[in-house]
Amino acid sequence: MTDTTLTAGDARSETVGPGPLAGVRVVELGMLLAGPFTGRLLGDMGAEIIKVEPPGQPDPLREWGKARYEGRSLWWPVQSRNKKCVTLNLREERGQQLLLALAQQSDVLVENFRPGTLEKWGLGPDRLWEVNPRLVIARVSGYGQTGPYAQRRGQDLAAQALGGLMALTGSNATGPMPSGTFIVDYMASMHFAMGMMIALAARERTGAGQVVDTCLLNAAIASHLQEGTTFLNTAQEYPRPPGGIAHAHNTALYGQYETADGQWLALIGEFYIDQPWQRVARAVGLPDEVRDDPRFQSVEGLLTHQVETRDVLASAIRTLKLGEAMTRFAEEDVLVAPVLGYRELFDDPQVRHNGMVLTAEVPDVGEAKFVGIPIRLSGTPGELRTTPPTVGQHNDEILADLGCTSDEITALRADGVVGAENVRRRETGIASW
Repeated sequence: MTDTTLTAGDARSETVGPGPLAGVRVVELGMLLAGPFTGRLLGDMGAEIIKVEPPGQPDPLREWGKARYEGRSLWWPVQSRNKKCVTLNLREERGQQLLLALAQQSDVLVENFRPGTLEKWGLGPDRLWEVNPRLVIARVSGYGQTGPYAQRRGQDLAAQALGGLMALTGSNATGPMPSGTFIVDYMASMHFAMGMMIALAARERTGAGQVVDTCLLNAAIASHLQEGTTFLNTAQEYPRPPGGIAHAHNTALYGQYETADGQWLALIGEFYIDQPWQRVARAVGLPDEVRDDPRFQSVEGLLTHQVETRDVLASAIRTLKLGEAMTRFAEEDVLVAPVLGYRELFDDPQVRHNGMVLTAEVPDVGEAKFVGIPIRLSGTPGELRTTPPTVGQHNDEILADLGCTSDEITALRADGVVGAENVRRRETGIASW
């Protein structure tokens, strides 16, 4: 299957119909990852997402990322497809009044400011509920809206560290290791989106909105709930494993190994099959005396001899090219997976079949590719309807919808309440979206 291709603004409504969240309006005040990724998830499923940025201070994500495509950062479109953008100065009374008018017409308001920021501007939940008691107010932060860490600056790496995830990752040789991406931001965003959907479902019964409070710290902790629950009840800890083994409490049959051609495979030989050591040993061609060693026939024995068996397997697998190793393991019904880099990942036939690569025409840029939508619905699928908006692209449309006349919009722009569209950071010389 080739890339899914569409042009900017193409809703494909004639073929797939409205998205499952069509009719839901979300006001997004957040910047960078945790809040905006949530908006993107809901936008992919048909919600109308109105992103609010300060005049002259657009979301820094518009210019983050070292790699450029046609002079533009590619980090912005990851979070910003299927959104509209308006600029509002929320530190100014007229900007606050326009946000209240927008909230009055909306279902959800998303923010990821430091706790207390909306209250400082007179836009806290009580004020928002005065204009719209059905509004769901979704707040994501580093550590929670209240508590001893509430005012600390939150960030993905800090949450990985403080939330116990980093201590579980890596090996006893490397020490603590972070994830290769901003994994806690993305996990928190998924919790955030789920919380909003739960609050909207509850509103159908109660008629009232409520606050959805999620944070990076909680997302990090929830990612290792099995190990955490075990510790809470038994005080059993999970030290980092020997190098090459994926989890401290698993054997050498569960880890990553390098092949003769410099590729890597993940071995999942400890589960799903009988006689796991025997099968793995046959697959990699270990001699009979090693395959039949009584010390290695049980999980307990393999755990006792973790490092020894890891070294034996590593030496054997290093004599096989990846394709040959994959074939041999398949013949023994042992689960393995190649460790794919991006060049292989996005050409993988299953990845393509799943629609995880989208192609769209972007104004002033041309053809661009996007990572696809991970959730598939048979009747009302998500879709890439519109490509990333420029700064304030929808100011006139949204302000007119709020009742502003052309003269009023001109005055608001002149006074810096909504700002000029498409502001470029001239000192960088880099094109902005």
